[in-house]
Amino acid sequence: MNHSLVFVIAPSACLPQGEASWDDLQTAQRQGPSGAFALRLFTAAGAAADELAQLPWEGSLAPQSSGPPRRLICDAVVPQFDPRSNAIGVYQHNAEAGSYRFVDRFPLTEASNETCWFYPTHDGSFLSWERALSVGLEPGVVAAEAQAQSPTDYDRGQLKLLWSLLADDLSLTCVGLTYGGQRIEWARAHSHPEPMATWSLFTVDTQADVALTVEASQTVFHNA
Repeated sequence: MNHSLVFVIAPSACLPQGEASWDDLQTAQRQGPSGAFALRLFTAAGAAADELAQLPWEGSLAPQSSGPPRRLICDAVVPQFDPRSNAIGVYQHNAEAGSYRFVDRFPLTEASNETCWFYPTHDGSFLSWERALSVGLEPGVVAAEAQAQSPTDYDRGQLKLLWSLLADDLSLTCVGLTYGGQRIEWARAHSHPEPMATWSLFTVDTQADVALTVEASQTVFHNA
């Protein structure tokens, strides 16, 4: 099974060719995406727009003393891959040599695309929390629990960019990559949050002409 593939996203000129060390791949990856956003979604039955300003900057919700519980249904960090500026390099781990062999390189804009739904697909009221981050990413690998399902032989067509509408975005946002239908993970070497976050209250009604409606949004600030 070909679970030793490593993926690097950076400007094309920064991607090493031939044999490369792990340090080489890390150095290249550091030239790639440096921004991201953290996103959490909660069920929010009974939530009111006027309580958004009182919600915490760090994105946690304490259990309510009354009313239905507010359940966390999504907790994700989405790097800003910026396909127009970056390419992807694919490398095969050579365990005997302790190095990584160059396999492929191409602009992200040439990758296959798939759409996905990042927000709830069932009706109801929800709270979202979003905070910007500056990040340093490690090279990407297929998620450990999915490596057994990875294709045996490398196939460029198996690399896909995932795009989704987020909240009231007017255009799709790139929210990740998959290989052979399996999620690629990009561990964070470091991350630094911005001192502000945005809470939003939105509703989903799949029978309405506009399925998702943002009822209110509020920016909250870190109290140092």
